[in-house]
Amino acid sequence: MTTDDASDAPFRPLKISSRQVLLLNALDQYRNMRRAALAMHTTQPTASLLLQQLESRLDVKLFERHPRGMEPTMYGEVLIRYAKSVSHDFEHAEAEIAELAKGALGFVRIGSVIGTVPALLTGWLLDFRAAYPRVRLSIDVGTSDTLLPHLIRGDLDLVLGRFPDRLDNQGLEIDFFDQPEQMSVVARPGHALAGKQSIAPGELEAQTWILHPVGSPMRLRVETALKQYMRSSTLDIVETTSLLTITSLIESSDMISVVPHDVARHYAKYGLLAILPIDLPISLINLGIITRKAKTLSPAVVEFLKMARK
Repeated sequence: MTTDDASDAPFRPLKISSRQVLLLNALDQYRNMRRAALAMHTTQPTASLLLQQLESRLDVKLFERHPRGMEPTMYGEVLIRYAKSVSHDFEHAEAEIAELAKGALGFVRIGSVIGTVPALLTGWLLDFRAAYPRVRLSIDVGTSDTLLPHLIRGDLDLVLGRFPDRLDNQGLEIDFFDQPEQMSVVARPGHALAGKQSIAPGELEAQTWILHPVGSPMRLRVETALKQYMRSSTLDIVETTSLLTITSLIESSDMISVVPHDVARHYAKYGLLAILPIDLPISLINLGIITRKAKTLSPAVVEFLKMARK
């Protein structure tokens, strides 16, 4: 079939059984038909027949057979990816049904970067709980590059964050917030730089900085801004995404860090951090609410999104 013929061909839904989904997942894990069949509690001939039927239906080879095992072809990789997604969705369906059986009226699983927690997410959660007290809420706080794979797998319903530079956003959509996220440089209240009205770039060059790990959306932009501000090509950096670790290190040392302004203001209000008078030229991608395009959202998630988007 030519490319033009394929584009004109009528759409035919793929008929695949639950046992074939299990087989694809088992073959991806074991790369061996005998071990995959054992994992499925079936015989090797039965498992081989299931795969042959699927390959015949698709008219492509899904796995290459080798003496030491099996390797998926590019077609097999596609089907494995969807099989994993189906399995994940059914696992979460079981968990959601269990929550409903306990008396809950729904389950909303939220991932969020830390910058949205004080000013946005906390208020949304309180308002939603007041309106829907019997909906269970689960909140996972991290960086966008660690949260989005969980969203793609189906472990989260939505993420408050941004697309990392190195992540293909195909299959995801984002509703951007109106205002860009502001960042602040922070230190312990008794730090030598904390009481100054202005700080020269040279005074920052000897500092130890606590920054997010390489690969997070914030790290490259913050590090680039620091180097531009200080005209220095090397920085002494400790890496962590843990806010508890950041605040503990700052409290016990002269290390300084860059955190979202709303987070800095929240901790400064209780005397745990001091915001330094430094205006960094940081250009961050706007935050937003990220969801999966192809995911059918539960009524509880739909209601949460309605409230958030107001």
